[in-house]
Amino acid sequence: MRQIIRRHEIVADDAHYADEAGSPGTQPGRLVATLAQWLADIAAGKTGGNAVLIGPEADVQQVAAHLSQLTLIVVDFPKIGEGRGFSQARLLRQRYHFQGELRARGVLKRDQLFFLARCGFDSFQLDPNEDLRAAVAALGTYSVAYQGGIDQLVQVERR
Repeated sequence: MRQIIRRHEIVADDAHYADEAGSPGTQPGRLVATLAQWLADIAAGKTGGNAVLIGPEADVQQVAAHLSQLTLIVVDFPKIGEGRGFSQARLLRQRYHFQGELRARGVLKRDQLFFLARCGFDSFQLDPNEDLRAAVAALGTYSVAYQGGIDQLVQVERR
Protein backbone atom coordinates (compact mmCIF):
# COMPACT_ATOMS: atom_id res chain seq x y z
CA MET A 1 0.00 0.00 0.00
CA ARG A 2 1.20 3.47 -0.86
CA GLN A 3 2.20 5.78 1.99
CA ILE A 4 1.88 9.55 2.06
CA ILE A 5 2.64 12.36 4.46
CA ARG A 6 -0.46 14.01 5.89
CA ARG A 7 -0.05 16.76 8.49
CA HIS A 8 3.38 15.65 9.75
CA GLU A 9 2.44 11.95 9.84
CA ILE A 10 3.23 9.06 7.55
CA VAL A 11 -0.07 7.33 6.80
CA ALA A 12 -1.51 4.82 4.36
CA ASP A 13 -3.01 6.54 1.34
CA ASP A 14 -6.80 6.30 1.42
CA ALA A 15 -7.16 7.44 -2.20
CA HIS A 16 -6.76 5.73 -5.54
CA TYR A 17 -6.59 7.38 -8.92
CA ALA A 18 -8.88 6.83 -11.87
CA ASP A 19 -5.85 6.45 -14.15
CA GLU A 20 -4.31 3.64 -12.06
CA ALA A 21 -4.58 -0.01 -13.01
CA GLY A 22 -7.58 -1.92 -11.72
CA SER A 23 -11.27 -1.32 -11.73
CA PRO A 24 -12.17 1.90 -9.87
CA GLY A 25 -15.19 0.30 -8.20
CA THR A 26 -13.18 -2.52 -6.64
CA GLN A 27 -10.50 -0.47 -4.87
CA PRO A 28 -11.08 0.81 -1.33
CA GLY A 29 -10.91 4.49 -0.43
CA ARG A 30 -11.64 7.72 -2.24
CA LEU A 31 -11.57 7.75 -6.02
CA VAL A 32 -9.61 10.69 -7.39
CA ALA A 33 -10.98 11.58 -10.82
CA THR A 34 -9.02 13.45 -13.45
CA LEU A 35 -10.16 17.02 -13.98
CA ALA A 36 -11.62 16.13 -17.39
CA GLN A 37 -13.64 13.24 -15.93
CA TRP A 38 -14.78 15.32 -12.98
CA LEU A 39 -15.93 18.23 -15.18
CA ALA A 40 -17.68 15.84 -17.57
CA ASP A 41 -19.61 14.31 -14.65
CA ILE A 42 -20.68 17.75 -13.45
CA ALA A 43 -21.75 18.76 -16.98
CA ALA A 44 -23.82 15.56 -17.18
CA GLY A 45 -25.62 16.46 -13.96
CA LYS A 46 -23.74 14.00 -11.75
CA THR A 47 -22.08 14.99 -8.49
CA GLY A 48 -18.56 14.70 -9.92
CA GLY A 49 -17.19 13.03 -6.79
CA ASN A 50 -15.34 14.59 -3.90
CA ALA A 51 -11.74 14.26 -5.10
CA VAL A 52 -10.04 15.58 -8.23
CA LEU A 53 -6.56 15.49 -9.78
CA ILE A 54 -5.39 18.62 -11.54
CA GLY A 55 -2.35 18.89 -13.76
CA PRO A 56 0.01 21.82 -14.17
CA GLU A 57 -1.90 23.14 -17.19
CA ALA A 58 -5.24 23.22 -15.34
CA ASP A 59 -7.04 26.46 -14.60
CA VAL A 60 -8.10 26.25 -10.95
CA GLN A 61 -10.98 28.58 -11.72
CA GLN A 62 -12.65 25.54 -13.35
CA VAL A 63 -13.05 23.91 -9.94
CA ALA A 64 -13.62 27.10 -7.93
CA ALA A 65 -17.41 27.04 -8.26
CA HIS A 66 -17.57 23.46 -6.96
CA LEU A 67 -15.11 23.58 -4.06
CA SER A 68 -17.81 22.94 -1.47
CA GLN A 69 -18.27 19.37 -2.76
CA LEU A 70 -14.53 18.59 -2.78
CA THR A 71 -12.68 17.09 0.19
CA LEU A 72 -9.43 16.42 -1.70
CA ILE A 73 -7.63 18.19 -4.52
CA VAL A 74 -4.45 16.53 -5.77
CA VAL A 75 -2.03 18.75 -7.68
CA ASP A 76 0.27 16.82 -9.99
CA PHE A 77 3.96 17.67 -10.39
CA PRO A 78 4.82 15.37 -13.34
CA LYS A 79 8.45 16.41 -13.79
CA ILE A 80 11.34 18.04 -11.98
CA GLY A 81 11.23 21.81 -12.28
CA GLU A 82 7.46 22.01 -12.68
CA GLY A 83 6.37 24.92 -10.50
CA ARG A 84 2.85 25.80 -11.57
CA GLY A 85 1.41 23.68 -8.76
CA PHE A 86 2.79 26.14 -6.20
CA SER A 87 0.70 28.90 -7.77
CA GLN A 88 -2.35 26.65 -8.07
CA ALA A 89 -2.15 25.87 -4.34
CA ARG A 90 -1.88 29.54 -3.38
CA LEU A 91 -4.89 30.38 -5.54
CA LEU A 92 -6.97 27.54 -4.11
CA ARG A 93 -6.18 28.48 -0.52
CA GLN A 94 -6.06 32.29 -0.68
CA ARG A 95 -8.39 33.38 -3.47
CA TYR A 96 -10.92 30.53 -3.40
CA HIS A 97 -10.61 29.63 0.32
CA PHE A 98 -10.44 25.86 -0.21
CA GLN A 99 -10.58 24.19 3.22
CA GLY A 100 -10.21 20.52 2.26
CA GLU A 101 -7.08 18.44 1.87
CA LEU A 102 -4.64 19.77 -0.71
CA ARG A 103 -2.12 17.15 -1.82
CA ALA A 104 1.05 17.52 -3.87
CA ARG A 105 1.93 14.40 -5.85
CA GLY A 106 4.61 13.53 -8.33
CA VAL A 107 8.30 14.00 -8.83
CA LEU A 108 8.80 15.79 -5.53
CA LYS A 109 11.80 15.76 -3.23
CA ARG A 110 11.88 16.33 0.51
CA ASP A 111 13.72 19.62 -0.01
CA GLN A 112 10.52 21.05 -1.53
CA LEU A 113 8.16 20.15 1.31
CA PHE A 114 8.64 23.27 3.41
CA PHE A 115 7.90 25.49 0.40
CA LEU A 116 4.94 23.35 -0.67
CA ALA A 117 3.50 23.65 2.84
CA ARG A 118 3.98 27.43 2.76
CA CYS A 119 1.80 27.48 -0.38
CA GLY A 120 -1.00 25.56 1.34
CA PHE A 121 -0.38 21.87 0.75
CA ASP A 122 -1.11 19.68 3.76
CA SER A 123 -0.39 16.23 2.32
CA PHE A 124 2.33 14.90 0.06
CA GLN A 125 2.81 11.90 -2.19
CA LEU A 126 6.53 12.02 -2.89
CA ASP A 127 8.80 10.30 -5.36
CA PRO A 128 8.92 6.60 -4.30
CA ASN A 129 12.70 6.83 -3.72
CA GLU A 130 12.34 9.50 -1.02
CA ASP A 131 12.72 8.65 2.66
CA LEU A 132 9.39 9.72 4.19
CA ARG A 133 10.78 10.09 7.72
CA ALA A 134 13.47 12.49 6.49
CA ALA A 135 10.80 14.29 4.48
CA VAL A 136 8.65 14.85 7.58
CA ALA A 137 11.70 16.31 9.33
CA ALA A 138 12.21 18.64 6.34
CA LEU A 139 8.94 20.39 7.19
CA GLY A 140 10.79 21.98 10.11
CA THR A 141 13.79 23.10 8.07
CA TYR A 142 13.29 26.84 8.48
CA SER A 143 11.97 28.85 11.39
CA VAL A 144 11.87 32.30 9.77
CA ALA A 145 10.22 33.40 6.53
CA TYR A 146 10.45 36.75 4.81
CA GLN A 147 7.32 36.39 2.71
CA GLY A 148 3.76 35.58 3.68
CA GLY A 149 2.34 32.11 3.29
CA ILE A 150 -0.47 29.75 4.14
CA ASP A 151 0.98 28.40 7.37
CA GLN A 152 -1.22 25.44 8.18
CA LEU A 153 1.63 22.94 8.47
CA VAL A 154 4.75 24.91 9.24
CA GLN A 155 5.17 27.45 11.99
CA VAL A 156 7.43 30.32 11.05
CA GLU A 157 8.06 33.80 12.32
CA ARG A 158 8.09 36.71 9.92
CA ARG A 159 10.87 39.24 9.98
